[in-house]
Amino acid sequence: MRVKSLEINGFRNLKKTALEFDTNASVFAFVGANGHGKTNFLEVLFLLAISKSFRTRENADLIAFEADHCSLKAKVEQGSETLTLELIVTREPPKKTLKINGVQKKAADFMGNLNVVFFSPDDIGMIHLSPSIRRRYLDLLLSQLDREYLEDSLKYQQALKQRNSLLKQIAEEQSKEEELDFWDKQLVELGSRIMEKRRNVLQDINAKASDYYHRVSGQQDELIVQYSPSAESEKFQDILLKNRSKDIAIGSTQKGPHRDDLVFICNGHDMASFASRGEWRSLVLTLKFAEIDLLKEKKGFYPILLLDDVFSELDEARQKVLFNVIKNTQTFITTTHPEFLDTIKGSKQVYGVRDGEIEETNYQKF
Repeated sequence: MRVKSLEINGFRNLKKTALEFDTNASVFAFVGANGHGKTNFLEVLFLLAISKSFRTRENADLIAFEADHCSLKAKVEQGSETLTLELIVTREPPKKTLKINGVQKKAADFMGNLNVVFFSPDDIGMIHLSPSIRRRYLDLLLSQLDREYLEDSLKYQQALKQRNSLLKQIAEEQSKEEELDFWDKQLVELGSRIMEKRRNVLQDINAKASDYYHRVSGQQDELIVQYSPSAESEKFQDILLKNRSKDIAIGSTQKGPHRDDLVFICNGHDMASFASRGEWRSLVLTLKFAEIDLLKEKKGFYPILLLDDVFSELDEARQKVLFNVIKNTQTFITTTHPEFLDTIKGSKQVYGVRDGEIEETNYQKF
């Protein structure tokens, strides 16, 4: 899989841009000072893959201040097939439109046509702090691997929203408690499938985790990623019923896949209790490498790799392992330190980013 070209118009601080990517290059580096738009560029590719941003839930945030809309378009090569992916966001009326080859599509059909693995310093800083970040890792991977999982997840979130709204109405005596039966059934049916697929993909991840962790950390530690559901699927119905009074009082559903978590066990101990920042770096790289491998195995081609200013977070040994992975993928890198590019073997296409302008350049002049 390769991105062949990209058009950007009205997106954040980026100037109107059209880029053609050299088919002989595997690494595309975007060099510049912080705050000039490098991460915005990676966000463009992420949006064209996932249809959502990794930074905001508000579509209007994507539109440049002086613009009334933004549009993103990429030509993506999948083997012998080339697809044109488009995302358009309008300010008035507020709307997001997704298209494949000019035909409007819903999000569930749009995702999966461009597969990406995104890695940033925030991954290292946040994964041990937030269950939502850990769930997001699983959801992004599964949503790109399995269209049925994505559809179930979207339906689950809609049913969860309806149930939470109903809980508040019951608390205000505007609805009756038995009306929850319908939404409980929806959550159980959808949630059980979601939990099963999360368990299955974690088996695949664990088959790769220790080997990658050995290579990244340089230690022979045993790593296991454990699934920690807030409710077992076979007991989910009973748990929802048991917790109804509490859910009504709080006004939200306390148990279900939306509360699940991952636990990282190294040599029999929970990493949350002892791991250093270096060990968290090794873990995050391990998860990203497993993600790349699974997408390659299940989809038949390597995903696009997006690396946001990660060089400063990785020592020489971890950089070496990362660069070995890069040679198999089309990789887009941002950095403030162009000297790091000397350590990457192979053909590179380098762009300078300054005040939202993206221009191909010779990085030696930075």
